[in-house]
Amino acid sequence: MISVKEAEEVILSHSLAADFTVVDIREIQGEVLRQPIVADRDYPPFNRVAMDGIAISYSRWKEGRLTYPIENCQRAGEPQKVLENADSCIEVMTGATLPEGADAVVRYEDVHIADGSAVIDGGLDLKRMQNVHTRGADCSKGDVIDTGYNVLNAPYSAILAAVGLSKVQVSRRPAISVVSTGDELVRVSDTPSDFQIRQSNSDALMSSLRANGFNNIHNYHLHDDEDEISSALSEILQSSDVIIISGGVSKGKFDFIPGALIKLGVQELFHKVKQRPGKPLWFGVAEENKMVFGLPGNPNSSLICLHRYVLPSLWKSIGINLAELRPYAVLEEDYKFEKELTCFLPVKITYRDDGTTTARPITLSGSGDFTSLATSSGFIELSEEQNYFKRGNAFPLYLWRG
Repeated sequence: MISVKEAEEVILSHSLAADFTVVDIREIQGEVLRQPIVADRDYPPFNRVAMDGIAISYSRWKEGRLTYPIENCQRAGEPQKVLENADSCIEVMTGATLPEGADAVVRYEDVHIADGSAVIDGGLDLKRMQNVHTRGADCSKGDVIDTGYNVLNAPYSAILAAVGLSKVQVSRRPAISVVSTGDELVRVSDTPSDFQIRQSNSDALMSSLRANGFNNIHNYHLHDDEDEISSALSEILQSSDVIIISGGVSKGKFDFIPGALIKLGVQELFHKVKQRPGKPLWFGVAEENKMVFGLPGNPNSSLICLHRYVLPSLWKSIGINLAELRPYAVLEEDYKFEKELTCFLPVKITYRDDGTTTARPITLSGSGDFTSLATSSGFIELSEEQNYFKRGNAFPLYLWRG
């Protein structure tokens, strides 16, 4: 049995190296950029008016002039106009190009307009190019705005559109198969007998995968039949980059998954981790570095193992190291765990106005008590190297929504 840290290292060392695909920027949903973004021109590309108001000659104001006849109006989206008389002004709108001959903008709030003239308030502190977003202030033509391998969020979409990249290279998301096992499981739409339960693990796993942008998912259910398992897994291996199996990996008489995978040529890299919940976790790799995760069948164990191991591996495969983004939470109360195992403790988090995130432990009746998880936000990781965890100490936080 290996430690949590060792299991993590083994899994991450075998993560896929995804290739890229091309998508339309209007279809982007959290993809990982796989190309640099280069400025196709200066940004802004002209001296851009930043406030509605009047454009004037700064030197005239410096000399004490406060009254300016209105010569013209410069709207956004029209060619640059010229301030013909330095003693006059041009009304300008936000987003317009600064008229030639003008080098400062006074906002409407600081002027009074009457009888075709604008009068600037006395005592105004004005600077040259005030209220002007100067050409090239953000970046110059040819500048590399981003080198890639970042998650494309809303600001990135705006940048891509601004530089004219209507299509962009992103990491290809792996094809994932989620497999539930067990004769006791029936479909969600079925009415279970007294000795049966509805399938729920696979729905929880797929929900978490989709929340992380992994939408290329196929779902299967296998009975506890050795031949059925071997035949189905053989086909699933051919069509999948990653297989996530829930159940059938412990030491029960009908836990056929590990043996079937090995017979199919999947190399077992570890089986069992020093952790609670989720000790029976199984991991192996097949040809072309395909990854196979055998998650415990208990609902909490299955979901926690997905967030602790599977999701970090999937994100690494598309170019993102989740460890660098891992949040921490501060325990709200002392907690004792006297096993020499890493403890994954479900918690309810609270965001404090002092900037801290606090975690209150959630009491479960066991690893099968998934209904109590409804009150939790995620879980924190408590090291096997101690058994008493003090209030006020911070620990790694894994959120269900992440």
